[in-house]
Amino acid sequence: MNHQDIYNLSKRFSAPKVDLRKAQIMDDYGDDAYAKMLLNHSSPENVKREEFDYYGWVYPFVEPEDLLFYLYAMVVEYEKNEDLDSIDSFMYSMDREINRLQEMLTDDENQVVKKALNLIWDVGGEDGPDWYQCKNLQKLISILL
Repeated sequence: MNHQDIYNLSKRFSAPKVDLRKAQIMDDYGDDAYAKMLLNHSSPENVKREEFDYYGWVYPFVEPEDLLFYLYAMVVEYEKNEDLDSIDSFMYSMDREINRLQEMLTDDENQVVKKALNLIWDVGGEDGPDWYQCKNLQKLISILL
């Protein structure tokens, strides 16, 4: 699918201040023993599924704007195969930061975020990402669980 608007939003926040590898190191209190996979996340199209798999639960450690950087790649990879473990951590972090993110975005960009979240919902539905824990995102895209 063509998601040029989501790509453009993610591209605006390139490169992440805290990429997935740096987030893993932060999670491990500065130890890089579990952060061996090197990354080139200078642009959204450089993010690979195997990097999401390798650094799956680190999203609480990225900057809020970095979530927007990873949004495009997350949507694309989730559409390809919804068996993406890292999406829960990503969604929990988006849920925590969504109000602050909305304040920094234009109305059009907020609509793009809603579109991306709706795509994630459309692919996985209630059985997809752990929407039950994402009350702010549920409210944003008007789903009730």
